[in-house]
Amino acid sequence: MAKIAAIALICLTAWPMTAQTKALVTKSRVVSDVPLNGRRSFALPALCDENGNSYVKLVEGRMEGPLLKLSSTGKLQAEFNTEGALTNIYAVRPNGGVAMVYSDSGFKVGNFDPNGKRESEVKLDRPPIFFFPTQIAVFPSGEILVAGLQKGDKASTAIYDSRGHLVKQFPLDGDGAIEKAIEIGDVRYARAPGQGNHAVERSAATTGDDGLVYLMRATSPATVYAISAGGDVIRKIAVGAPTDSGLPDFGIRMVKNKLTVKFSRSCNSAGAFESCEGTIYAVVDATTGKRLADYEAADSDGPFACYAPDPDRFFTFSMAFSQNRLEVVEAGAK
Repeated sequence: MAKIAAIALICLTAWPMTAQTKALVTKSRVVSDVPLNGRRSFALPALCDENGNSYVKLVEGRMEGPLLKLSSTGKLQAEFNTEGALTNIYAVRPNGGVAMVYSDSGFKVGNFDPNGKRESEVKLDRPPIFFFPTQIAVFPSGEILVAGLQKGDKASTAIYDSRGHLVKQFPLDGDGAIEKAIEIGDVRYARAPGQGNHAVERSAATTGDDGLVYLMRATSPATVYAISAGGDVIRKIAVGAPTDSGLPDFGIRMVKNKLTVKFSRSCNSAGAFESCEGTIYAVVDATTGKRLADYEAADSDGPFACYAPDPDRFFTFSMAFSQNRLEVVEAGAK
């Protein structure tokens, strides 16, 4: 098992710098091969692989439908059968394959190759404290990070080896503060005790190109943990919302030492994302936490799929209803 050794925990804070906010404009809108088939909508989150391919699930009715892999030019690369998998709890593997979580007298992970063929599955050991998965990510060395909620809406995180054996279950610094906030009725994280944990439910995880997994808690400010395959928290980065009414929203990417967090903005209620209007992205240095730029999107209908640096570009999805197709949208600074 690969493990990053002797790296101290660094707590970093990246605060808003609204003077640097840049407007995003649409650079291209590519109509994909994917038909909408009437009443379809997006399941969140969408993800991206190291080659710039996007992964999104289009759903009808009760969250049924395959996971789709599309190129940046809108070509359908593969379909992944999600039958029996937990709703949109999946990871893009470093080799371009996909891992999905299934419930089966506990939980198991199904592994797919980059072309959508199911290769294998591993049964996950039951951890000392049982919890329900809400996020998953895979390390280049094969270990699996699973995060989610245990009884009482408390957060939990665990690392498994490639065979499903538990390596470590551990709390994250800050999870206790979220739980206390919920107990006293903080509507940022739950409408009332027993009504969920928005900080975990709206979280996201991604494998960085540095070999670490980046797990975001949708707190205020957003909290991002850089975690090694051995379960060590290497860095903790607090990323403040670019606007006073911004909330972290299912989006996180780490490419070439640039950490990007998506926020919804103009939210009238911290617990009600349906009140939000607009999208803004915060880009920070993943090592130092230094704020690099904020980007405000003019069009923000679809989920955040891919981020590419130098120059910064953001890839999302939208519905081209006039052509009954899914679109891949690329946006960049003016």
